[in-house]
Amino acid sequence: MTRVVLACVIGTGVVATAGGAAQAAPATEGGSKPVKTIEKGYALSCTGQSRGVTVAVDLYQNSAFGSHTSLSVETPEGEYGGGYGPEETTLFSNGTIAADIPVRKLDDTAEPAGNAVISGTYEAVGRPQPVHEVIEDPADHYVISKGTNIQLRTVATVDVLGERVPLSCSTSFAFDLTVWRLAPGQH
Repeated sequence: MTRVVLACVIGTGVVATAGGAAQAAPATEGGSKPVKTIEKGYALSCTGQSRGVTVAVDLYQNSAFGSHTSLSVETPEGEYGGGYGPEETTLFSNGTIAADIPVRKLDDTAEPAGNAVISGTYEAVGRPQPVHEVIEDPADHYVISKGTNIQLRTVATVDVLGERVPLSCSTSFAFDLTVWRLAPGQH
């Protein structure tokens, strides 16, 4: 999942549908029943800077669509990036955040530059907030999400290119949603 897609979906507050839109979940044809999924997971979007190294990290885990990661790194020597998804990788578990992302130089060589290791902790804060969203995805399908999001307090760092960078997370929440995907003509 690209950082742009994740940022757009996070902005709507319905990050759980991002996996479905990115994955192009099976569409239903006119007259068919909507496709229903139960989606539980986490979304985290963080940035940090240390000694000339600037990092942006997005982590997304969805029980129905797997885990996605995205990393961009800027240094005086150049730009680097990495990510994966969907994968059956657990990024969030029992209050612990852990991800290992292969990093490549973002130039004509695409030379491997080691791994970025994201680590940290999270805990739910506040009360779950209700979610009820209806969006139209790019394939002209409607996605209806109902459930809850709860904010997370996170403390995280990334070790990348020999530098440990503390992260500040602008978006950090857990979700528990029922999602229906309807094909054109079903809405």
